[in-house]
Amino acid sequence: MWGGCGSVPLKSEGEKMRYILKGFHVLSILWIFSIPGCSYMVINDQNRIYSKSSYGEDRFIRIRDLNIHYVEVGEGQPIILIPGAFSTYRHWERMIPLLSQHYRLLCIDYPGAGDSDKPRTGFKYTVEEQADLIARMIETLEISGAHIVGVSYGGAIAFNLAARHPEKVGRVVSIEGNGLSNHPPPKNSYGFLEGLLKWPVMGEIPIGLIRSGLVDRWVAKSIIGKGWKGLDDAERERVVEIISRSNRTASRVSWYHISRTLKTSKNFSEEAKNISTPVLYLYGGNSDYHDMAKENAAFLKAYLLHAEVVLIKNGIHDLQLQKPVEVAGLILEFLGRNRFGRQNLSESSPSISPHPSLIR
Repeated sequence: MWGGCGSVPLKSEGEKMRYILKGFHVLSILWIFSIPGCSYMVINDQNRIYSKSSYGEDRFIRIRDLNIHYVEVGEGQPIILIPGAFSTYRHWERMIPLLSQHYRLLCIDYPGAGDSDKPRTGFKYTVEEQADLIARMIETLEISGAHIVGVSYGGAIAFNLAARHPEKVGRVVSIEGNGLSNHPPPKNSYGFLEGLLKWPVMGEIPIGLIRSGLVDRWVAKSIIGKGWKGLDDAERERVVEIISRSNRTASRVSWYHISRTLKTSKNFSEEAKNISTPVLYLYGGNSDYHDMAKENAAFLKAYLLHAEVVLIKNGIHDLQLQKPVEVAGLILEFLGRNRFGRQNLSESSPSISPHPSLIR
């Protein structure tokens, strides 16, 4: 028998061998899953894409020696769409057909996501670093008055842009963006994931599993949470497809740093009190981050004159995936109003019914 606390007596040499072989098989499987976790590109100087966008054109821009991928679709006043943590621009795909009828959309893969660079050193993926890069991107593209729409981590980046680069921003829509208060990170934030991704070899195993496609439906159900039952079969399959394509470009180092962003990003709540641009804040009653979102909503009501807050009672954290038509309608109505609450004549009563060829 093998000694040690809790050991199980083995009756024969054959049983010992079977035990060893089982352990070897487990290690082999873990090693196999670690391989795809290591393989996705860190520097994308050749501007390669995992797969062509379903809408618009794939483009790249180089900002501060980083290759940033974005998708451009539509015409008119620009809107920059910023996805949440561990997400790519594809998380906006259920809303792109609805918004692109009225605006020029630039759907970003921020550094660390999708087909953009994923630097292992010299970049910590903090909210302020991402905001500074997008501000420079706006400048380089010579965009004027861009509206900023972000969800979660992207929503925090949107607030940071408005607070620290107000001259670059038109209006801001934040879906459960954080960074406005000193509320501690929720228990369900990213602590467990951070602990796994910290280690160079073991951390590649969960990334490899995510990139393998074997857990796409489980990840999708985890993200949608309580909203899953409210989706029909076609909506569920569409969400799984979006999550699947997004997960294929996962990277351990960038995901590790993003998992720590609630700790590593600078508090900008004082600067946020001086945001002068109109803000729309959306949050869900069934969100896993409801308490944090509720505190951010209270901050906006207390300090910002031009802030509107909308609670979607049965909504989740990623409202753009769960309720694209409702969210798009709120965004279009908000962007179409002037500062005095009246609808701009040129943008009155926008329709949010996409062309049939764009519906997916």
